[in-house]
Amino acid sequence: MVSNSDLIKIIKEVALEQTYQVDEGNSKFIYLANWHGVAFEIKENSSGYLQVHQWEENERYGRAVYSLRSISDVIHFCSILISSSNIRAKRQS
Repeated sequence: MVSNSDLIKIIKEVALEQTYQVDEGNSKFIYLANWHGVAFEIKENSSGYLQVHQWEENERYGRAVYSLRSISDVIHFCSILISSSNIRAKRQS
């Protein structure tokens, strides 16, 4: 079984590669999107798995939208980060 700290390292590396800003932290960290239309807060919950919360309009993070319990879940979430990076909103000059 892969530890949460290893899963977090994978997520952070993918996020940085996709030019997300990543706040440091081991049990809770945040992606703040400069160029992306999404921002996520990821934290370890009391049951021991990772929860992903998406930024909502009221300047806060909402309820968990994803539960990451395995390396497969993390890979799927990383795919979301990559896809969001590739289809971000662009302004015409």
